[in-house]
Order: sequence, then structure tokens, then C-alpha cells
Amino acid sequence: FIDLLSMCICFLLMTAVWIQISTIQVKQSHGTEASAQAAAGLEADIRFTGKSSLDFTLKKNGRIFKKVAIKDATPEAMVAKLDTTISSLKLGSSDQSKVSAAMVSPASGVPYGSMVAVLDVLRKHQIVNIGVVPIRDETTGN
Repeated sequence: FIDLLSMCICFLLMTAVWIQISTIQVKQSHGTEASAQAAAGLEADIRFTGKSSLDFTLKKNGRIFKKVAIKDATPEAMVAKLDTTISSLKLGSSDQSKVSAAMVSPASGVPYGSMVAVLDVLRKHQIVNIGVVPIRDETTGN
């Protein structure tokens, strides 16, 4: 019984460490009162259109400011292209020209690793107001 108890304690201590290491600190951009303060500026919409393609849309005051489609790329190339696209915007330092929020919309077949890599790119560019809304599959209703 003591061996079983000590193994349970070791297991709980090890999983607590891994849970803390694997967290990503983001603030919700839409939906609840607990969301981050919405600053005036640009809003990014990243929509996965398939496993190897996505659409990046940048909106200002509800109107499309810039739209980039990344098609038929490996997940690594897709994330690299998104990173260079955000880096090349050269938006300036004023609050009106910064990306204040981002909405990521993955389709049902998108690998989880690809979505997390996109979230990492957004965090790299100091975008913390991030929302994730899955795209509804019209053929299956999911």
C-alpha cells in the first residue's frame, strides 16, 4: 500500500510539472466579459481552408485592409509564410496601426500542431488577444 501511495504521489508531481510547462498564456479576444481590452487597431482573421492552406485577412474598422492566401504548403512552410507576411506589414508603432486582436478558425481536419504553430507566430508578434473558433463543416454538420 505504501508503494502504491508513493507511486501516485510521484505521478501527480510529475504531471503537475508538465502541465505548467505546456501552457500558453493568451487572452480571449471575443465572447466574454473576461476578454482582454479591445484596443483600437487592426484585427487579423486566420482561416484554415484545408490541412495545407489558410487565408490571412487583416481588417481595419471592419473593412478588409490586406488579404493573403497560402495554398498547398507543408505545415512548416505555411507557418513560415504567415510569419513573413506579418513581419512584412511594417505597420508602425501607433495604436491605430498595431494588430490588436486575432481570430483563428481551424477546419475539422487541420492538425493540432499546425494551429498551435500559428498561435506561436501570433505570440511572437506580440498579439495576445486571440480567439479560436472552429469552422463548421457543412457536409457533416460538425
